[in-house]
Amino acid sequence: MTQPPKAGWTLAAVCLAAVLLTLDITIVNVALPEIASELSARLDGLQWAINGYTLAFAALLLTAGSVSDRVGRRAIFTAGVALFTAASAACGAAWSPGALTAFRIAQGVGGAMVMGTAMALIAGAYPAGRARQAAIGAFSAAGGAAAGLGPLIGGLLVDTLGWRWIFWINLPVGLVLVAGALLWLREPAREAPAGRIDVTGAVLAVVLLFALNYALIAGPGQGWGSPRVLAALLAGLLLLGLFVAVQARRSYAVLDVRLFRIPTFTGAVLLTFLARITSFGILPYLILWLQGMLGHSPLETGLRLLALTLPILVVAPLAGRLGEKLPASRLMAGGFALIAVAFVLMARVGPDSSWLVAFPGFVLLGVGGALAFPPLMGVTLDVVPRERAGMASGLSNTFFPLGTATGVAAFGAIFTTRIEAELPGQAAVVAGGRFDLVSQAAQETARNVFTGALATTCLVAAAAGLAGVAISLLLIRVRDTHPVPVG
Repeated sequence: MTQPPKAGWTLAAVCLAAVLLTLDITIVNVALPEIASELSARLDGLQWAINGYTLAFAALLLTAGSVSDRVGRRAIFTAGVALFTAASAACGAAWSPGALTAFRIAQGVGGAMVMGTAMALIAGAYPAGRARQAAIGAFSAAGGAAAGLGPLIGGLLVDTLGWRWIFWINLPVGLVLVAGALLWLREPAREAPAGRIDVTGAVLAVVLLFALNYALIAGPGQGWGSPRVLAALLAGLLLLGLFVAVQARRSYAVLDVRLFRIPTFTGAVLLTFLARITSFGILPYLILWLQGMLGHSPLETGLRLLALTLPILVVAPLAGRLGEKLPASRLMAGGFALIAVAFVLMARVGPDSSWLVAFPGFVLLGVGGALAFPPLMGVTLDVVPRERAGMASGLSNTFFPLGTATGVAAFGAIFTTRIEAELPGQAAVVAGGRFDLVSQAAQETARNVFTGALATTCLVAAAAGLAGVAISLLLIRVRDTHPVPVG
């Protein structure tokens, strides 16, 4: 089928933006020691350069996507790229930890505007069916490739040009994107009433998502009993209830809660959440094993994780073709089943295992994600009315940071609780992978406890994968995957 003019540029712009933002998320971690040294900062203080970005990004995704339905997706996307690029230039020129954190927050705002509209732009450029699934597969592959290459590129830039270039490298890409968006980006037809924006709902969405993500991010470090964490969690939950009540009464709401009457929409939301939990949510603990216990450098760790990310790059573009032969529910169920098997295989790690023990699990995790995630994003778009594609895009992407933070917090609680139960005196050291601080006499015990905790965490992740299989088969229905009225 011939695509509308400039549909190819729309896909290229969205994929390039996905690479830009994903690289920025993964690349900064590699440079933290060098940034801390030059800016005379503590590493734990610099974590807010990462957390500030995440909080701004997570809080604004839903609102950015929904507002784009009213004022135009091209406008929001282009403004977001411009803001992200300008903030990247400022990050590279940062003179203090506080300045870097402030500019990273600005990057997060721009990133939310970009990713909140990304899938809606794809939906506007490509009709439902094979062409859209292929485009979403390319979008997934671009993000997966960037996630895998981020640590490698970051290490190379830091070693050769210095940490400031991890931000300045964004400038030429961002400028090309802005120019291309202004000249060639196709604006989907806007069907929602222009100018009618739910300001109250937008403010509530931003504040409640900020509060929930703050609690999930700060909880593991500050303690779940911390007054700040408890206050943020309670505020987020109360605001969530108020938000739902407000949205149910508005025809121009930020989130059309009536869509949850459609089983496939509810299933897609739950699966998106599980997808993030079973990917980025557990990744920090796999990295901790590779670096802390096995002693691999960040560069060596990045190379080993290519076993996970390269299958995404290869398989994701093929998911669209498989979607022509298999219902989306079965394709996603198969992907989540592979994810569950992958974690069962990873649970075989022992105190004397090399990284090759986890190699089959890494590969299957990448293949499973590549099979499940593209059709999942397609279903999220296909099931909503065309005029709410921006809202669907923003909501789907909201679960990237929210699901990741939930996974990190939940798996972290399981991981550390298991270690604390067996090594109460050295739990913090062992859970942090600091085996260099463990006495020689206790090394064997510490390694046994660490891998036991990791194996337990992987088995819980496998159970989450099986939950994804059940939801795919029970809630995702072919008859729902078309724009339908929800009134």
